[in-house]
Amino acid sequence: MRKRVIRAGEIEIEDSEGRVRARFGVSNEDLPFMSFYGADDKLRARFGVQSDGSAGLAIADDDGKVRATFGLFSDGSASMAMVDRNGKVRAKFGLGTEGSPTLALRNKDGQLGFVYSLAQQGSPTISLQDEDGKVRARIGLAAEGSPILRLLNKEGELRAIMGLTADGTPVMQFLDDKGEPEWTAPSSFSPTVDAPHGASEPAGPEARERS
Repeated sequence: MRKRVIRAGEIEIEDSEGRVRARFGVSNEDLPFMSFYGADDKLRARFGVQSDGSAGLAIADDDGKVRATFGLFSDGSASMAMVDRNGKVRAKFGLGTEGSPTLALRNKDGQLGFVYSLAQQGSPTISLQDEDGKVRARIGLAAEGSPILRLLNKEGELRAIMGLTADGTPVMQFLDDKGEPEWTAPSSFSPTVDAPHGASEPAGPEARERS
């Protein structure tokens, strides 16, 4: 059977009362999109493809404000974000380019407060931020499963370490403002050897809204 093709720059779908409920087309930048509208003519969802090949979905509430986004980006990362009624992103979940998952939670002002991530080798890390978005505490597991807690000052400098070595020995170390050990127990503890990798803040994928 011969296939029939309809060619158009934009197609609108109307309901029984003549209201546009869906629109399929190409934007002024020649980017394809699909938009869906409520009975009140407000945009409720939009799916589109960007010029770099990434694709995203945005979902809006009754007021037309975007409350959730989901995107898959050209670098291989993916991200999902939840937004409150004030337009502040409160929670994000995503995968980095190498496949490492990250969960980030923000307060009512949109400031980052909690990050949970898994390193590529599977080691989990939890980071806690202060009101300025600075990492102040980080707890995680080394590749072999040893737990460790790091405490940082407002400048992001490591000041205290507490945890267990691979053989289960409890350790603690305080550092001065230059990062040099000030007190260690047991004295043979070396954080460069016993501490798990991943001292730097995990880069959580940002939810890039696609419209």
